[in-house]
Amino acid sequence: MIKIRINKEEELFNKLVKMGEDIKTACETLRQLFLGAIYNNEDAVSSNLVKIKTITEKIAMAREEILELLYGGAFLPDFKEAMVMLTQALYHTSTSIKDSARSLASRKPSEKCIITIRESLLSYLSLIQEASEKVILMLSTLSRDMQEALKVGREIQMLERAGDDMKDTLITKLYELEKEIDLITILQMRDVIFFLDDILDSMEDATLSVEILYATLKA
Repeated sequence: MIKIRINKEEELFNKLVKMGEDIKTACETLRQLFLGAIYNNEDAVSSNLVKIKTITEKIAMAREEILELLYGGAFLPDFKEAMVMLTQALYHTSTSIKDSARSLASRKPSEKCIITIRESLLSYLSLIQEASEKVILMLSTLSRDMQEALKVGREIQMLERAGDDMKDTLITKLYELEKEIDLITILQMRDVIFFLDDILDSMEDATLSVEILYATLKA
């Protein structure tokens, strides 16, 4: 019985790491989609949107497999609850990536808007990509060094706070263009920016789940 549980725990942690790797790939693909929009490459936008949707579906399937493992295994209730929260946070990260990509790809935004906020957008995407790399590191250390996972989690939280500042800067720049570009573009890009913010918020939620897991195991 103990051996079966150990195997299930190992399988569980491996699946979480794979979800993290898929999120990192989705973040990289999102950046390529944005570059396609910036440089007016509609084929790059379309193809990368399809890739992101495929990755999101893959992550959704992984979530179901993890939940099945959790509810079908002899795990302690507090452990199970924390792991469900972590899995959901990772899934919501992927859906926010998809929503951001879909919002940008839904129509061609004003060229002036893209040019004005281009550098800030790319910096924001680089920050998200860095956070996604740390998510993998946090998940991969979770089963063997919980304190190290917590340390990495705090680094993700710092990136999320930096992302809040970038979001505010982007929104300010966007609204400054109110008299120069069409209203639809402003609304479209506002949604894009908020979905980017949701990506980092969901990553932060994942770190909070790890903190809860640590507190549960320590108690």
